Amino acid sequence: MTGKEAEKDEKQRRVEFSFPILTVRTQLFTRVFARLGAFRFSRFASWVALAIVPIVAGVGLYLVINSLLVLLWNPAAGAAAREVGLGGYLLLPGINPFLPLLYGWFAIVCAIVIHEGAHGVAARSLGLKVKSSGLLFFLFVPIGAFVDVDEEQLKKVSGRVSSRVMAAGVGGNVVVAAVCLIGLLVIVGGLAPVIDGVYVSEVTEGLPAEAAGLLPKDVLVSIDDVRINSTDDLRILLDNKTMGDIVQVTVARGDSWQSRFSNDVNLTVSENRTAMGIRVGDLLTEERLRTYRTVAPETLFIYLVPPALASGLVPFSDSLIPFYTHSWLGTQWHVWANALFWLWFVNVNLAVFNALPIYPLDGGRIFNIALKRIIHRKENEKLVTAITMGVTAALVLVLVMTVIIPFIPFITG
Repeated sequence: MTGKEAEKDEKQRRVEFSFPILTVRTQLFTRVFARLGAFRFSRFASWVALAIVPIVAGVGLYLVINSLLVLLWNPAAGAAAREVGLGGYLLLPGINPFLPLLYGWFAIVCAIVIHEGAHGVAARSLGLKVKSSGLLFFLFVPIGAFVDVDEEQLKKVSGRVSSRVMAAGVGGNVVVAAVCLIGLLVIVGGLAPVIDGVYVSEVTEGLPAEAAGLLPKDVLVSIDDVRINSTDDLRILLDNKTMGDIVQVTVARGDSWQSRFSNDVNLTVSENRTAMGIRVGDLLTEERLRTYRTVAPETLFIYLVPPALASGLVPFSDSLIPFYTHSWLGTQWHVWANALFWLWFVNVNLAVFNALPIYPLDGGRIFNIALKRIIHRKENEKLVTAITMGVTAALVLVLVMTVIIPFIPFITG
């Protein structure tokens, strides 16, 4: 092959298209890995990552097994899973109904780049060769990255070295997830309620509230100059009135509920109770903030639930964004909050999945290496392989059962 032919072949291999995946290889990342790997801290970080993997794997095993048990013993959980559909199990924007398209793709690409990049930095810090690296596109939409560490070198080095390279991806995702969660809590800590009171979600046609000019999205502030902070306050006040009584109702409306509107409402009776003809709900804006700001075992689930699924608890969910403002991020505070949430959410999920002892995931390969160190006789390699594959098969079976059980009639009833 001539020099020109070799150069042409190299260029072709830099850009490969196998419909619908476009692969772009570059030496830029390899040089970055070499520079970062030259820092002494990179070698130390790979040890920290190796210590993190068993912890994350333990969390992952608990979540997987607990999910299966909940589906087996709680029919309501199965019904909820059926309602969401199979797409709810996939971390793919546009397929998962709770994963927003823009934030989702951004977080997924970042998480994969971090995961693969951490492998590359760890490999170079430990003297291993990175054969190639680059970006992956779905047609022309970026979907991730790849790092091709020399597998022959990985087989020849000690188990400690290869394990540290494998663990780096999980460690990188965990660190980024933690930083993003802290950043999210800092943003939420700077939020202040725009308004509090009782939210009017519906005004019944033909009843007194409509005649008085009340509208959906109004916030009920007071009745007869008595502050209304919750639906309980409203119910107590109305229970002390009778049909035909006239009360002065004050509501907030408009942008950021800065306008105030007051009018008299002639009360009626509905379902044997004094009523105005409105459907209402508690805002409890300050209480929701306190709940989300409190990092405790009983509130940790909030940070692992997509905002759309727990909209009544999450201040930056679409339904609650209008009720809060931020002192130094301005009106776009929710963009930063959502970006940080999805970076945290995707990175922690990617870390947990890859840490599971499922071969050939990172956790499965580390598990295999650990078994070889425990059962270190050469003649027992078949036993190591059998245990690794057995654990892999068992976990894959649990994952498959978790997905299909909600859709099995004789189990779901």
